[in-house]
Amino acid sequence: MYGPALHDPTPEALLARYRTTNDPSLRAAVIDRHDWLVQSLAAKFARAGTPREDLVQVGRVGLITAVDRFDPSRGTKFGTYAVHRVVGEIRHYLRDHAWGFRIPRYLHELSGRLPRVEEELHHRLGRAPSVLEIAAALGTAEEEVLQAMELRQTCQMQGLDERRENEDGADSLSPSETVGSPDLRMERLVEAAPLRRALLHLDDRRRRILTRRYFEGCSQREVADELGVSQMHVSRLERSALRHLRAMLCPLEA
Repeated sequence: MYGPALHDPTPEALLARYRTTNDPSLRAAVIDRHDWLVQSLAAKFARAGTPREDLVQVGRVGLITAVDRFDPSRGTKFGTYAVHRVVGEIRHYLRDHAWGFRIPRYLHELSGRLPRVEEELHHRLGRAPSVLEIAAALGTAEEEVLQAMELRQTCQMQGLDERRENEDGADSLSPSETVGSPDLRMERLVEAAPLRRALLHLDDRRRRILTRRYFEGCSQREVADELGVSQMHVSRLERSALRHLRAMLCPLEA
C-alpha cells in the first residue's frame, strides 16, 4: 500500500510517472488513495433495493477506468475526472439493473389503470380521490392500490429537474442536481485531501491552532485563551505550522 510521505506527490504526478515507467505500484497508489471517493459517491447514490456494496464495486471499476484513461498532459485534475467516471459507472449500473426483479402481472396491470381511474374520480368529485375511493372504483383492496402507486412511482421515468418527496416529507435532490455537472463540493473535498494529510504530520498543538483558525474561524485571541498561552505565542506557532505545511505541499518553493 502506498502511504503518504512528507513530500506526497499529487495523483497527476504519480500517473505521469506511471505513463513513462509502467510501474504498477504507482497505478495501485492512485487507486488506493481514491477509494474513499468511490465510497462517498456510492453512499450518495445508494437507495432501497440496491446494496451499497454493489455500488462500491461498480464505482471501483469506474475509478480503475479513470486511472487507465487519464491523460496528465491535458491539465485536468484527476479527482474531477475520476468523479465523472465513477458516477457514470454507477448510473449505468442503476439503469441496467432497475428491472432486475419480477413484478406480479396483476400489480402491473393495476398500475396501468390507476391514472385513468384517478382522473375520472378527480373530475367527478372535484378533488383528489382517497385510496379507499380508488380501491372501490377498481374493485380491489386498498393495500393493492398502495402497492400499485408505489410501483408506478418507482418505474416512472423521472425528469432531470423533477424532485420527489423523501420519507421524511422533505424534497430530495433532482437528478440534474446530483449528476451531469461538476460537483463543486466534491471537487473542493478532493483538492483539500493533500492538506488534510499534511496536517497529520503536525504536532497536536499546531494542528489544533490551524484547525481553529482556518477551519472554524477563530481569532488568535480566542485560540490563545483556549490554550492558556499568550496571543504572541499562538502567532509564532501558527507561522511555524504554516511554514511546515508549505514545505510539505510545495517542496520546490520551500
